[in-house]
Order: sequence, then structure tokens, then C-alpha cells
Amino acid sequence: MIDADPARWFVLFLALELACGRRGAKGSPNEAERADKPSVVPPHVPSAFATASAARGALELGEGVALRKGPEAAASTTLRGAEPSISGARPSEAVGGRWVSCYANYRATSTPERDVARLAALCGPDNGMVAVGPILAGDAVDAAENHRLEAAAGDCFRIFAVADSFVTDLGVEVLNARGNAITWDRNGDRWPILNPDGPFCLFDGGTYTVRVRALSGKGRYALQVWRLP
Repeated sequence: MIDADPARWFVLFLALELACGRRGAKGSPNEAERADKPSVVPPHVPSAFATASAARGALELGEGVALRKGPEAAASTTLRGAEPSISGARPSEAVGGRWVSCYANYRATSTPERDVARLAALCGPDNGMVAVGPILAGDAVDAAENHRLEAAAGDCFRIFAVADSFVTDLGVEVLNARGNAITWDRNGDRWPILNPDGPFCLFDGGTYTVRVRALSGKGRYALQVWRLP
């Protein structure tokens, strides 16, 4: 039968070959879908081991830099954050402040009464003080002159005194009821101030004595007592 009808077998063979070729060119449906879809690369998520390794490497690198710079560099890095800010800090006032600056340019040039009034006016009101009484005057000689001062516990006073030009050193001191000196002049001039750097305060109330005498020379003097209200 094969030899009897060769044309029929030829046609059948040709049809089968064409069908196989078409299927091979088209490919499988899954392959076609994969070819049409764009490729997506999944994001890289580092593993725990990789993260730990990177952190360890950064730490070793930082330690290496600190060691190359020396221990001072490591210390400065730690302390820099602990340094307090002082931008808003006020500068310290000089010792005595206005208690001293008030008479910085003072010079005794007139009578004791006028000079002590001017000295008290310079240093009393600006420091919040008030005069206890009027200006007292007397003779500055070797013998002491005493003036009584009544005070309450906690009172703070300042005494201004000026002698004329015949006295080169006028001594002033304050004594308590037992006769003990609690403050005295140490400047060695003719216009002492008690105290030179500010008022003196009394712990006990009572009667005190302001004693005045000339330590060098003889002449006249005047004084006035001021108090913090």
C-alpha cells in the first residue's frame, strides 16, 4: 500500500512537519508570559551576620582613628559635651565695688566739715545709706574724744571722718560696751572710713563708742555716721 499511494504519504508527512515547526517557534505559554514580564530584582536585605560585621568594622575603624590621634583626642571628644556654657555668665565685680569706687577720686581740700559732707554725699546715698545724725566736729589731738553710738542688733554702719591738713594721720575706732575695739582705721591718712571696703555690722544691740584722736599732727576734725536702713 505504501508503494501504491506515495503522494498521500508525502502530503501527510509534510503536514506533520509543518505542525511541529509552528509549535516549536511559538514556545510554551509559560515561557511566553515570562518573556513579556519585566525582570524584577528583589531588594537586598542584609543578613544579621552582615550587619554585625559592618558595625564591628566601623567600631574598629573609630578606635583606630582615636589611637592614631592619641589619648588626648579621645578625652577631648568625651569632655566637649560636658563643658558648661558661660555665654550668659556675668563678670565678677571688683572687691568692694561701689563701696570703694565712690571715694576713688576724692581729695580733702577744704574745712573738715565741708570735706566730710562731700565724702559722705559721695558714698552714702549711692550705697543706700542714710545719715544717723548731724556732722560732729572736735579737736584732733593726742587725747581721744569719744562719741556715743546707739545701735540695734544687726545694724550696719559706716563712719566718715576728715581732719584738716595739720593732721596727717587721724585715728578712728569703734568700741563695744566692754571697751573692746570691734573695728578701727588702718589706712594711715587724714580722712579715714570705717570700713574702707563697706559697712560694719553689729551682732549685739546697745551703746557703742566712736573714739577719735590724732595719731600724727594736731588740728581739727569732723565725722558723720551713716547706717543702712
